[in-house]
Amino acid sequence: MALAISSERLGYRQVRRAQSVPPERHLAIVSQESRRRVSVVVFAVAVVLTMIASVIGFQAFIAEQQLTLDRVSTDLRLAKLNYDELRQQRADLMAPDYLREKARVMFMSQGLGSRFMEVPADVVAEVVVSTGLMDPKIADPTITAQPTIGGFQSLTQPTEAHP
Repeated sequence: MALAISSERLGYRQVRRAQSVPPERHLAIVSQESRRRVSVVVFAVAVVLTMIASVIGFQAFIAEQQLTLDRVSTDLRLAKLNYDELRQQRADLMAPDYLREKARVMFMSQGLGSRFMEVPADVVAEVVVSTGLMDPKIADPTITAQPTIGGFQSLTQPTEAHP
């Protein structure tokens, strides 16, 4: 766009001689050196911001794990206290003085003494056989072991002799 300036209007002014042409270096917006410096600075800022963000994220992760650890340690401490309290209650309930007092409330009295008797073995055997807790091979006296060449055979019923 060219401006047309008439010389009549510029009568009170001085007439321009010639317009100056800017040198070539002004036509380039950013020189290569400036562009390189700007890109290095932008890259450095991006690296620093990335490092700061990663440190912040790592600190947040550590804080979250610390909260979890605190919660677990609190639960553990409460469980130990509860365990100790239950042990104390158990000890109180099993204390001889407490048991004596409870027995007295139920109108029980302390025994005067203890006397132990030995039970004969045949009585024990009769009871075991009558309750069925004895092995039938041992309980039945008719079963015998028969000798063989290599030792004893398994326990079997006696065979009847044929004439």
